[in-house]
Amino acid sequence: MALHVQNGAAMIRASLFLGLAVSAILPACTTSSPSGDEFAGESSADGEGGKGDTSGVYTFFNLIPDTRACSLNSPADCGTGFFASRANRSSTTCTRGVTASQCKVQTIDWTPTAMPASVAKNYEDRLRGGEPLLVRGELVPAANDAGVSLAVDEIWVGSSPEWAEGVFALVHDNGVRCITAPCPSLTEKKLNSTLSAQLTGVDFEASGAPQEAIDIAQQAMFGDGVVVVGYRDYDSLGGKTRTANKFFTKAPVPLH
Repeated sequence: MALHVQNGAAMIRASLFLGLAVSAILPACTTSSPSGDEFAGESSADGEGGKGDTSGVYTFFNLIPDTRACSLNSPADCGTGFFASRANRSSTTCTRGVTASQCKVQTIDWTPTAMPASVAKNYEDRLRGGEPLLVRGELVPAANDAGVSLAVDEIWVGSSPEWAEGVFALVHDNGVRCITAPCPSLTEKKLNSTLSAQLTGVDFEASGAPQEAIDIAQQAMFGDGVVVVGYRDYDSLGGKTRTANKFFTKAPVPLH
């Protein structure tokens, strides 16, 4: 029988306790099975989100720098700008109907985030330094109509600067409280897809992130949510969980 806790503070304490407890036992009590992850791969559920998207999981892009070494046979824009690719998807529509595994982005338009130019430069410096970034936005023709620009609406900061294997899923606390286990108190939604599932917990410790970052992620599940990169696991009672090989929390906008 599920119980909905009305008091906000009590709900947060209860869910944090449950999440941390599950996180603590997951390494010893779960079985990892990437091949059995119903979110893995692509399917007909991976649709195209438009401006009317209310699920909050579309138009997520991975951003990396263009680090190609230039030679006589290289394209003219080698070694400059960035590459953008849709999270969980094998193809990305760049602009004007051109589709590729990743799109070359000449410029990033940070204007929608309302952050100062100095902060935007810091993010670009981090990108060029090899730190991948997860953003929400829209690929549009560049202002001078020479190439593609990415207009960024949201920035999601990773728990580590390294790549991690797994499915990208947005996880929120769903308000469900139970008197018996397993308790599906979390909802996960696959990015750039309509797939969703109910979870009993997330193993944040698998990411190797410091406890302070894990605490922030736990708290964020009551707000904007946490983007988890990992695979399907199960707790000792058969409840669905997800292993967080890496996770992202949303940077506040406007940024200071």
